[in-house]
Amino acid sequence: MKRSFLAVLATLLLSAPALAQEGAHLYSVKGGDSTLTYRLKHKLHVVEGTAHPAEGKARLLPDGTLQVAVRANVADFDSGNSNRDAHMKEATEAAKFPTVELKGLATGVKVPTTFPSEQTVVLKGQLTFHGVKQAMELPLKVTFTSAKDVSAVGTFQVSLEAFKVERPSLLMVPVDDALDLETKFQLKEEGK
Repeated sequence: MKRSFLAVLATLLLSAPALAQEGAHLYSVKGGDSTLTYRLKHKLHVVEGTAHPAEGKARLLPDGTLQVAVRANVADFDSGNSNRDAHMKEATEAAKFPTVELKGLATGVKVPTTFPSEQTVVLKGQLTFHGVKQAMELPLKVTFTSAKDVSAVGTFQVSLEAFKVERPSLLMVPVDDALDLETKFQLKEEGK
């Protein structure tokens, strides 16, 4: 008797969020059209590396809450210089910490009635990098080209030292601690 009661309660609890999210729009990040780019500054030059997200989803709830989860493989970042990329993989311990993940939510996003339409929001959430989780805020420009096609573009800055990454050096001079991250996500609504 006790076991069946727990099973019914679990079923009700699991189905409640789905019922509350009826009318939600579920989007998939189009990996080939989306990028995550880092920029590192050194006295002598700026290094830029880009990867396509391995996977990503976004859900826009009827109340205007936008939930986002995106993951990229650290080994996929390409700066155009294989020696530098190998050094970055070593510095970030890519074999031990293979992914960088961004999860968060923003409020006040609405599917517009006319297109194209731009909205600016702040995604508040968490960045997981090098095995460390840090709170972050990412200003996003969300552009609806239609109700089914959306882009989200934003830039934010993190500290390598805060993520326990030993800063790479060139000529015995380390890169700046600040790492700029730029997101360019193209999203397509699923099942529509």
